[in-house]
Order: sequence, then structure tokens, then C-alpha cells
Amino acid sequence: MEQQITARSFAGTWRLTDAYAETDAGRQPFPLGEGTQGLIIYDENGYMSAQLMSRDRARLSARNLDEVPLEEFKDAYLGYTSYFGQFTLNVAEKTVTHHVEGSLAAGWVGGDQLRFFEFVDGNLVLKTPPIRIADGSKVVNTLIWSRV
Repeated sequence: MEQQITARSFAGTWRLTDAYAETDAGRQPFPLGEGTQGLIIYDENGYMSAQLMSRDRARLSARNLDEVPLEEFKDAYLGYTSYFGQFTLNVAEKTVTHHVEGSLAAGWVGGDQLRFFEFVDGNLVLKTPPIRIADGSKVVNTLIWSRV
């Protein structure tokens, strides 16, 4: 008998254990690179928060932000993503929608991030819908989370 999926099924802290992109050409590195680190947190009241960081993200060259070159800020920004908000489940379609209230990516604020979900061997697998990238091809990002 299959367990009923509810917000409680998602509730808790999950650590990213694998992340990759799938294209027509096969498995590719995740946009933040190999070994991307992250946590996603869901609660039973319908709130969530996600943080992802490139394993190779460099530290800034100075503590005083006025002394940091603009290119370093760009690299730091591109090596990290985070957002938070509420979430809703559509169990029939196996989707979770993250309703973004705040995000490092300013364009995401006020929008939704749709993910297809499944639970596999105790892990939470989230996949993006197909995303068109710069070269015109489509990619599906897959993130595998294990409960902390």
C-alpha cells in the first residue's frame, strides 16, 4: 500500500546528495557544477527554504565590500542561489510548487518554481520542467535530497 503524500511527507531538513542536468545528449553537470552543496527545508505549515552553492565558490578578496572588485561579486552571485516562500502540493500530478516570496534571483520574487517530485529509497527527488538554455536546447535539472 502506497503512503499518502502530504506536507508532512516533505517536512524536515534535506541535504543535497546529487544534482545534474539531463539533455538530449545525456547527463550533464548541474549549472552550479559538480559537488553542488545545498539544503532544502519544508515545514508542515506549507513553508520552505532552499539554499544551493557551488562547491568551488571562491571567497571574496576583502571583508570590506567596498574593496571587492565587481567581477568577484558576479562570480559569488553566479555560484549561489537561494529562495524561500510557501509551497503547495499536487499529489495527482506529483508536483510541488514553491511560491517565491524572497530570492537571490530578484526575477523569481512573486513567481512560482514548479518541481516534479518522487520519493525513492527514502530520498526526495525533485526535477524541473524542461528549461530552454542559451544554445536553444532544453534541460531538466534533477536534485536528489536525503533527509538530515
